[in-house]
Amino acid sequence: MDYKYFGLLAFLILVLGLGFILWRWPQGKHLTFSQHVAVARYKRIYYIVLFAIALPLLLIFFGQWFVPTFGLSVWFTIFVSLAALAQCICTLIPELEGWRKKSHQLLAGISALSLLPPLGYIVVTTHIPIVGRVISVVSLLGMVGVIGILLLRKGSRYHLVLQVVYYVAFFLPILVISYL
Repeated sequence: MDYKYFGLLAFLILVLGLGFILWRWPQGKHLTFSQHVAVARYKRIYYIVLFAIALPLLLIFFGQWFVPTFGLSVWFTIFVSLAALAQCICTLIPELEGWRKKSHQLLAGISALSLLPPLGYIVVTTHIPIVGRVISVVSLLGMVGVIGILLLRKGSRYHLVLQVVYYVAFFLPILVISYL
């Protein structure tokens, strides 16, 4: 079986699924996707199902096609798997007040930070075309910039925008390297 297109499929599921959240349950740019769905049980279930479908597809793509095709380190797979696991657990804990909010944010942070090393591996891997490595450098800098903004401005009015920029920055080089 060719797993190459599992990554594109996972990305499209996430884009359409998260887009549906913003279209169906809009609440503003100051709230993350998790905060958009935390307020109602049926929204949280939708969110859990969305990630339960997309993340395994993404992990299969990375493990069965992307990593072997480009000769990436096992560390790439470890960090991507850690990010997916933290994200999966994160979706099970709604971002509501108290321990749940702190736990959710900790897991979301682990997931987000775990995506930095894989892009670093892409940057230094000679099996990847230079265009993909350059885009990875720019994306990595963008992701670090988002982290810097969030650390400096905890009460940002644009959490959703920053979240979208962060994850697009991660997926962009992967998609370019894989499909262009």
